Amino acid sequence: MVATGGIINKSEFVALSDRLVAVLGNGSGQTGYGQYVPSAFSALRNAGTPIIEPLHWNQLRFDINKAYNHQTGGNSGITTIDDGAIIGADASGTSVTRISGDTFSINGTNTLEGINDFDSKISDIESSANSIAAGQFDLTTGRQAVNSSRTTPWGVNNINIMVYSEFTVEFEGGYTTTNSSGTSMTASASDHRRHFFNAGGEIRLSAALTGTTAKDTDWGTMLGNMGQVIFGKNATTNGTGTGRARDGSTNVDNAGGIESALGNYQATTGYQLIFQKNGSQAEYAENLVAIYVKRNNAGTILTFLFEFYDNDSGDQTGSGPGVDENVLASGGTHTCGLDFKRPNASNGVDIPAPAVAVQTELRLT
Repeated sequence: MVATGGIINKSEFVALSDRLVAVLGNGSGQTGYGQYVPSAFSALRNAGTPIIEPLHWNQLRFDINKAYNHQTGGNSGITTIDDGAIIGADASGTSVTRISGDTFSINGTNTLEGINDFDSKISDIESSANSIAAGQFDLTTGRQAVNSSRTTPWGVNNINIMVYSEFTVEFEGGYTTTNSSGTSMTASASDHRRHFFNAGGEIRLSAALTGTTAKDTDWGTMLGNMGQVIFGKNATTNGTGTGRARDGSTNVDNAGGIESALGNYQATTGYQLIFQKNGSQAEYAENLVAIYVKRNNAGTILTFLFEFYDNDSGDQTGSGPGVDENVLASGGTHTCGLDFKRPNASNGVDIPAPAVAVQTELRLT
């Protein structure tokens, strides 16, 4: 905040810009949306004693609104500063009246155009850095980003009881952002991964199975009830689905003890469990789906592993103990894959989609 009656220096403008760039620009670690921030004005920063004009403040207003739209779905409320306006601590206007010494009052004031209005709105942006409003993202469903499928039966009499599939999500970078010096730069691949999750991006994993036997129906119900497993910035959650996700309050492996939350920033170079769910009916409760994640050494690729275990060994529909049917015995289809929640808005934050690929189609171990 700046004091009424003082002189607004370049340092105050740059300090405001620095704070905005830390959230909206390249940032570092768990901050930074990866956007180009024109109001950073590297030339102005490097000038000796520049005049900070309405165009500078209006560009800062534009960038504040970009972040505000992303976080709230609306503009900040700061109004456009007219050419020739005199900008004060708490208002701007068309002229000033000297009170005494270097103390002035602003005439024809607009109270939504003071330096402290900019300060206050940037504080809002900083405190809401993890927020993304409705309408500020694309959201796919039904494994539209990438999927793997299988129609060949599997899992009978404790033989070939597990199938699995792997998917990679590769962050490529290559777009323009702004660094802490106010200079344009090209986002690296590892920056792209940070920006995607920092801005509210998510990877959503799901699976489905069709068929008419009792076992296929239970697998279909189980995977349908799983819904979308949501891999986010610092946790994995289950949305409206059912199952055990790495949200920091759940015993995911069902072996006793609560696992820590695990999202993008907790991924390591070895597979870690992020979700499990068992069969939906008592007679098929041994059946299990598990999902794991790992990253590559460079931090530019996330790999997701689905494992499906048909651990039930006896037909519970009346055929007798020890009799087990195949999964997909009725000729259905088993699929798994992922979708994106991607920050993407014309008046807000836009993050390029990462590249996806199937590394291993649904196959037997």
